[in-house]
Formats: sequence, structure tokens, C-alpha cells
Amino acid sequence: MLTGSRVDSATVSPHFRAAFSGERKNVPLARNAIATFARLCGFSSDDVADIKVAAGEALSNAVEHGHARHSSGFSVRCSLEEDELRIEIRDNGDGFAPEATRIYGSPEQRDRGFGIMLMRHLMDAVQFDRNGTCVRLYRRRPIEE
Repeated sequence: MLTGSRVDSATVSPHFRAAFSGERKNVPLARNAIATFARLCGFSSDDVADIKVAAGEALSNAVEHGHARHSSGFSVRCSLEEDELRIEIRDNGDGFAPEATRIYGSPEQRDRGFGIMLMRHLMDAVQFDRNGTCVRLYRRRPIEE
């Protein structure tokens, strides 16, 4: 149920699902859809901005690394459950080694991995599955005072 412009999670568990071709032009479309979903779920403008940046990084990775012989698209699933936004981005690429998600050394010593670092900084939790071809981003909705 909508309460003003916010979804009341006590009565509704909203979901969003979409699939996109692996073209770079689809990154802003998917990122804006995720941001709209977060806004409708009652996240503040500042929270939505953080979510949009983190999701944009995951989406860019899906397009950059998600090419496979049979399909180069990606999918997005969003849900709000118990005041937690859950975003899942999947691609059909070969993935990467789990240790690639760990950040080693100072920024001056690296030329890659800033997107993962940024996602972890902006979200409450980030999880990689299927060798990195599935990224889950989590953000708790602040409790209203």
C-alpha cells in the first residue's frame, strides 16, 4: 500500500524485475529504474543517490564483463523486505575469481577495483555469487522518527 509517496512494507512487499540487452546504453535505464524503485520504497534523496551510484557500478560491470557466447544481457531484480532494499544484478559472463572482490593495497597501487570498493562503501552489504556474475546490493531503510 502506498502511504503518501512511500510503500508501506507492512502491507506490501514490492518487487521490480527487468531484463536488458548488454548494450552500454541500457546502464542508465536500469540505474534510473532502480533509483525510482528505491524512491517509491521511501528512501531519501541522499540514500537514492548512493543506491544509484552503487547500482551503476554493478550494472557497468555486468555490461563490461557479462559477455558470453549465448547471451550478453543482464537482469535486475529489486525487492523491499522488512525495510531492506535488495538489488540483484545478473549477467551471463564467465565471472571472476572471488579474490578479485577483495581490495588490496592503496589506491595508488591499483588501477581497477574502485567500483567494488565504492559499492561496499555506499551500501550496507554487497555479495557476489556465481563467480561474480550475480551481485547483490543491500541497503536498510532508515527508521522514521
